[in-house]
Amino acid sequence: MRKLLILLAFFAAVSCQFKTADDPVNTAERIPADQISIGGVLAELLQDSSVTEAKASHQSVSYSKEIGWLSEQLEQLKAERKKLDKNPEFSKEWELLNEEILHHFEGLSPVDLNNWMNLNDSLLKYTEEVRFADALERVVYNPIGQKQLQEDQIKSVFYTRLYDRIYFNLYGSSSLQYEHTTGGVVRLVQDTNYPFDGVVTLKVELQDTRYLDFYFRIPEWADRASVTCKGVKYTVNPGQFTEIAKKWKNGEEVEIILGMRPTALEREEADPALALTYGSLFLSYPRPESTPLIFEGGDAIQHLNFVSPPGKMPTFTFSGIQDTTLVLQPYFAEEPDSLERTAWIRKGN
Repeated sequence: MRKLLILLAFFAAVSCQFKTADDPVNTAERIPADQISIGGVLAELLQDSSVTEAKASHQSVSYSKEIGWLSEQLEQLKAERKKLDKNPEFSKEWELLNEEILHHFEGLSPVDLNNWMNLNDSLLKYTEEVRFADALERVVYNPIGQKQLQEDQIKSVFYTRLYDRIYFNLYGSSSLQYEHTTGGVVRLVQDTNYPFDGVVTLKVELQDTRYLDFYFRIPEWADRASVTCKGVKYTVNPGQFTEIAKKWKNGEEVEIILGMRPTALEREEADPALALTYGSLFLSYPRPESTPLIFEGGDAIQHLNFVSPPGKMPTFTFSGIQDTTLVLQPYFAEEPDSLERTAWIRKGN
């Protein structure tokens, strides 16, 4: 008995010696592109060559140094298999850069935009934190000029998978088909007009009953979201995933309502300005050729009016500028021969 105890103590000590670092939160895998199909708005964007044509340039900004530093730090964390919270400086720098890129999104070069996309793609797969999916969705649904993504880039981030744990990172008309770890085909279909509205229906298609673990992203901006399955409402928190883990039958559905509404994004710099957003979409208008438009202050949302029919391209009018009514739509409303679009409106003193 004494010898057995000594042996157990020895193996425990050896085991602790070899455990040099905490495992990451997650290491979800990229799903092969041929298992995903994309429809709806994104399919139209991918087929529409007009969004890739170069227009007059926005003022260029570069964040290559900052993106490069974060990419190097991430690779080091992955090599050491450390969680992100083991490097608080990383999270702080990412948050600062994310805010900067939000404020200067239009001026980002195609190279920086792709590098930002790749960085957040890697972060999402390593941690499955909602903030990185939120950043990716803004890139996906706000193509500007020649900064259009490729289909494989979008498919890379739409879903991620760890065995039969499926993460719904982005929303949009799409489907995922793969083989369950115990055999049998699983097909998951998102039926939605997103990002035109915030209602998403997930349809589960199975040959027979299978256990699946779903994680639905609740964006940080979705403070009125709900997730419902078979009459049961699940707990939702903006900036987190909502989990539904159970045995699923063919034909079962989940309804995700994101509660989209317009918000104002402000930047207080040498030239103060605001942009109006709707979910993940920036609301833009043709940039004036001469004198910039100025909003004199107050609550910008009070001057915004939703004018498009339900399920159609979100269109608003903005009456907060004297003698001018702006028609605001997503960047992808841009026509080939029109003026370039901007989401930013200057603020007066």
